[in-house]
Amino acid sequence: MLEVIQPISKRDQVVRAVKEAILTGSIPPGASIVEARIAQQVGAGIPLVREALIQLENHGFVQRTPYKGTTVTKLEPADIKQIFRLRVELEGLAIEWARENVTTADIEELRGIIKRMKQAAAELDMDRFYESDLDFHRKIWVMSGNSYLVDALERVTVPLFAFFVMKTRREPESYTESAIMHEKIVDAMSQMRATELSEVMKSSLSGWKDDMLKLLFS
Repeated sequence: MLEVIQPISKRDQVVRAVKEAILTGSIPPGASIVEARIAQQVGAGIPLVREALIQLENHGFVQRTPYKGTTVTKLEPADIKQIFRLRVELEGLAIEWARENVTTADIEELRGIIKRMKQAAAELDMDRFYESDLDFHRKIWVMSGNSYLVDALERVTVPLFAFFVMKTRREPESYTESAIMHEKIVDAMSQMRATELSEVMKSSLSGWKDDMLKLLFS
């Protein structure tokens, strides 16, 4: 069956064009993004480009620094280690609190996200895989019931996902293995106490940090 054509706004077209340039390396990590130059290249106004960059920042692909401008996200090994040191503790806390609030509907939603991860892995659709992966973690953050924790994890974690997508592709089998690991975490939510579940999440994230460093910098 043919896929129904979806209408796409000019802003989304700019987002897609800049993201594609980032993912292909045409605009490399750490490079400055000049709004006027992007606007000229894509044939759009500067306000539209600015809106697109805000969306890309929310997705972790660019970073804006006051008085310095916008650059493509770039993380060094030391940055990744510092981020994970914080993320492991915060997300361990998030799933501990999520365990206390979890409902049957939450479990079903998480399983639906994992199903999308598996489908994306089978089709080697890496964009959709990482979007679903991030959706999984965001759901757990929201389930914690603490909006400040959600905001902190968004700031800490989203650039990690984006940088990894930019820089590497894993073996196809590892994506399915990742989805299965997420499934085990969901299974544990109904079997373990909150503190035990927190340790499972921390262990999983610590292992992922080591794998990520090897894939990116070995």
